Amino acid sequence: MKMRFKLLLVFVSVLFIPSFGEAFSVGDTEEFFIEHSYDQEGREKTEAHLHRITNKNYFYIDTEWWEDLEEERRREYERAIYRLGSEFEYNIYDKITSKFGPKPEHEVTPEDRVFVLLHPMQNGAGGYYRTGDQYSKYQYSRSNERNIVYLNSNLLSHDLFPGLLGHEFMHLITFARKTEEHGVQEEVWLNELRAEYMPTFLGYDDDFEGSNLENNVRRFLRDPDISLSEWTEQNADYGVVGLFGQYLVDHYGEEILLHSLKSSLVGIPSIDYALDKEGHDVTFSDIFTDWTVAVYVNDCSLGERYCYKNEHLQDLQITPTINVLPFTDKGSLSVDYRTKNWAGNWYRIIGGKGTLHLKLESPEEKRFEVPYVLCEKEGECEVHFFEMDDEKKGEVFIEGFNSKYESVTLIPTLQQKFSGFNGAEDSYLLRWEASIKNDVEGEKEEDMPDLQIILEKLSEIEERINNLRARILQRNTQAEGTVSCARIESNLYYGMKGSSEVRCLQEFLKNQGDHIYPEGLVTGNFLGMTKRAVIRFQEQHKKQILSPLGLSEGTGYVGKSTRLFLNSLIES
Repeated sequence: MKMRFKLLLVFVSVLFIPSFGEAFSVGDTEEFFIEHSYDQEGREKTEAHLHRITNKNYFYIDTEWWEDLEEERRREYERAIYRLGSEFEYNIYDKITSKFGPKPEHEVTPEDRVFVLLHPMQNGAGGYYRTGDQYSKYQYSRSNERNIVYLNSNLLSHDLFPGLLGHEFMHLITFARKTEEHGVQEEVWLNELRAEYMPTFLGYDDDFEGSNLENNVRRFLRDPDISLSEWTEQNADYGVVGLFGQYLVDHYGEEILLHSLKSSLVGIPSIDYALDKEGHDVTFSDIFTDWTVAVYVNDCSLGERYCYKNEHLQDLQITPTINVLPFTDKGSLSVDYRTKNWAGNWYRIIGGKGTLHLKLESPEEKRFEVPYVLCEKEGECEVHFFEMDDEKKGEVFIEGFNSKYESVTLIPTLQQKFSGFNGAEDSYLLRWEASIKNDVEGEKEEDMPDLQIILEKLSEIEERINNLRARILQRNTQAEGTVSCARIESNLYYGMKGSSEVRCLQEFLKNQGDHIYPEGLVTGNFLGMTKRAVIRFQEQHKKQILSPLGLSEGTGYVGKSTRLFLNSLIES
């Protein structure tokens, strides 16, 4: 189940206006403001009744949703709420507050208990927290004026539910430490990183299968190259902050999360403060760079900092982009790409034979850190670093490439900005070049392997790796016969990678049956298996797709004609 969470930031400068306390009784009905972007029906408000009172919670349930439930389902959810209340009282509340400090002292509704509102949310939403509820209606007109979190009632009996409550409760604690005590707003990415660590902190990730940690592994492997610090409310955002947070605690302890939370600083500077306070002679930049290497090699033999210690993450490895040098004298390739601050990039270079010359350049003269992993044919690897000069350029020569060394993987990251991450971020250009000079005189081009054959083999190997990883780590959470998107808007074709619309296409093809897509893998990568499935689908519906174009055989290209027919079936 894809889970996502929302932090609503409300900036205020006026004082709290206290009100008299109220008595709460089971059966009381109230109207609550809710987030329409998450609500199943897109509502701005809902009526909810107080369903259960525990020593630590008031549980409110959306009345209309509850009344529509069958009696058997109500009994199931009654038991789930009872378990959730006990879990919060005896595990979540005590562990989090004893480590990270008490919840906010709410001046409008000064209740010891935490309010939990259960209402039906859209697929993929687990819950959310609104900072606006910490203020009075005079300060924020849509405030519910209490310490309250919101959870998706549709997931009440889900195993992940206690972890969701722990996640949202941590947002309350962050508000208390940062905003109440220091008058600052934590940057969203770090706020979410701490909250995403809570299921592990509380012990809910000890059983990896079906855990939030497994979900984050799956999210990260689908989109490993997004920015850690740019929060765009994508599912992938939780994957990258979740996996980086695990690495940070793995190597530097939970105290880093604690000290950064209690600091008046926010974001990266607060992490640097915590590292210094704990006596570590590294910076956030050092740790992030090491992490980008660790998620590629994940091998403690290369150095303790290049692996995960968590037993559930010891097999985690991303798949790099593969680049092939021609097996000819003076073969070369050049790559220009744009990237954002604190986003990982992995480029594996193979092919060629002789002395490899690598050059990097930041045309916009931004600060890049560039480790590279050099691997011998026998499988031994070592980690090195580019030295960039004042003009943000660097180069290195590697002798014996493809005789002694089999590959080199560049891992450049932009590390220019350290604070002020409040939305979409700019991207910047990096250019790298790889060229080869044969060491052996007289070696002829016709004696070299055919490049096209090599490329095809590499594509096939990469596809097998991706598909194997998908089989191991991907748990298809879509209900059978459903597709995660409303329609496909773009033309899709062989070679596309990491595309949400390709995933949608693969889900659709999978639902057509084994005769169309026997592999049934949903990876977001449009490679050979997906192309063959598209061809089968096009030929099965030749009359609607191919005949109007004068074609008799499928092409594997999802153009306008194929998209129109696909969308008609998806929307039906």
